[in-house]
Amino acid sequence: MVFLTTACYEGSGPLACTDVFVYGITVEVLDADSGRPVADEATLTLQDGPYVETVTSSWDGRSLSGAGERAGTYDLAIERPGYRSWSRSGIVVNADECHVRGVSLDARLEPLP
Repeated sequence: MVFLTTACYEGSGPLACTDVFVYGITVEVLDADSGRPVADEATLTLQDGPYVETVTSSWDGRSLSGAGERAGTYDLAIERPGYRSWSRSGIVVNADECHVRGVSLDARLEPLP
């Protein structure tokens, strides 16, 4: 687990931010037919301009998370053996004074015939 400590300033005094690390994007990866989680063998690729991040491990077997504390506009792709590729473009991650505002998505992967 990773923690990031930050402090934000607003006006004449400091605004205390939490010590939690916030992911910008979390994708729940599911089998489109059964609805069961299939993140365990999936790979998530996030791209925002020249920035590229690849996520290959799921802490819960259900979801993949990336873009930690990084605002931006992302294109996403998920690959998993035995399934059709899944992608989305233009996913916007905003930030407030302290952290990003996480975006959650569902990726329902279609099994290959």
